[in-house]
Amino acid sequence: MDVAAMASRWRAATAVLVMSVLAAPAWADVVSAPVVTDRTRATLVADDIAAAPGQSVPVALRLQLKPGWHTYWRNPGDSGEPASVTLHVLGRDIAGPQQWPTPERIDIAGIVSYGHHGDVALVTNVPVPPSARPGTVIDIAADATWLVCEKVCVPEHGHFTLSLPVTADAKGASTMVDPPLPAAAGLFERTPQAVTVRVPKSALGDGDGPVREAYLFPERGDLIDHSAPQVLREQGGDIVLALTAAQVDAPAPTELRGILSITRQRPDGKPQDQVFQLTARPTAAAR
Repeated sequence: MDVAAMASRWRAATAVLVMSVLAAPAWADVVSAPVVTDRTRATLVADDIAAAPGQSVPVALRLQLKPGWHTYWRNPGDSGEPASVTLHVLGRDIAGPQQWPTPERIDIAGIVSYGHHGDVALVTNVPVPPSARPGTVIDIAADATWLVCEKVCVPEHGHFTLSLPVTADAKGASTMVDPPLPAAAGLFERTPQAVTVRVPKSALGDGDGPVREAYLFPERGDLIDHSAPQVLREQGGDIVLALTAAQVDAPAPTELRGILSITRQRPDGKPQDQVFQLTARPTAAAR
């Protein structure tokens, strides 16, 4: 599997998506003062499209990284740490991020991490109380930490504040949050040496052509050896990923969740990339 080519195509598609999102005037209607370092410009941004009583508003830690620098996904892989955000809203603390962009596979000298380059929005949802009065504001403060790496890794942090106007009615769908990924269901089996994931091809949408490449980004960091190859094969009506189990003492999972990225070969020979939110249950033999 050509992981580098697959990652390059995904980064290109992500860049187009990011540019289209940033071009939208309502991407971030309320923005905090920035925290700026030599590597990052960080802000807290809130989309008030849905800031109506009884609804939730997406609030994001936005990290704009200088070229060459990356930060980490919820499961950072072999190295790194995920960002942490605590929102202080109406006397309560809300832990985040709750929603993460699809990660990239980052291989540095054989150490494989999962993370993000460029412009990254890490979203936490803030509920607006039903008693909130239109025309008032909700004051939001946030304390955040994140790690950025290039040749060296640098921990960064920031404190942010903003005031979010309350509107009478929701204005429409948020432009700050990516649409949910299509769901795919499968099965997995874990032994001390291996993790095998099986997904019916019928669960992988309406793509055109056979699956030639696949990569799983597991949400848990203690399931697989991230640096080991992920070997794809087809068996009957399924695609099967053979993974190497992590050599750690961890409880057996009752569910495997993660991002499954696949590449099909279309009839015209061109690649077609698809991404799914995978939920896999243990096989009967593994229970």
